[in-house]
Amino acid sequence: MQRQRAVILFTGVPGVGKTTVARLLADRVSGVHVDLSGIAEIEGITTGVDRRRRTSLVDLEGMRARLVQIMEVGREILIFDGHFAADVVPPETVLYAFVLRRAPWKLRVELSDRGFPMEKVMENVEAELLDVCLVETVKTLGPERVCEIDTTDSTPEEVVEEVMSVIQASKPCLHGHVDWLGHIESKKLLEEIGRCT
Repeated sequence: MQRQRAVILFTGVPGVGKTTVARLLADRVSGVHVDLSGIAEIEGITTGVDRRRRTSLVDLEGMRARLVQIMEVGREILIFDGHFAADVVPPETVLYAFVLRRAPWKLRVELSDRGFPMEKVMENVEAELLDVCLVETVKTLGPERVCEIDTTDSTPEEVVEEVMSVIQASKPCLHGHVDWLGHIESKKLLEEIGRCT
């Protein structure tokens, strides 16, 4: 059996910069960027459509099978991005999983500007507030390889530099240091989410 390729994951809610940062890192390390949501959409690896949220439902089993095929070809490092990345990539292949974070009050504006339905905006804002992507990634991969980066006031290039520092071991891989709930803006968002439910 052929040895599986090494993988770096980028995950987080929509609007935190996963795809942009993953592409830049792939260029930087001569790796191959794989947009998991894009593959699911283009190749029809879905189980249907959530019309209310205006989004496709990814077939996780189908995506796992497709990734096995992708990982068999070539030798370059693979850079995967997608909010469900930790659920479909073989855990033993993951070098690092970077959970990108963004201040929920700024995320709300970003997603609204992208034309997301308000229900989907608030659902993702709530997930960011409550560390959902971080918790799920740590649960799936364990804490050692999960690194959290706040992208709020950073350019994508600055985020890539931070990622490179972790990969090159000049900076530790840390998580649990981003806490939005202590901010006054978060209290207002939680009240708004409470009114929407």
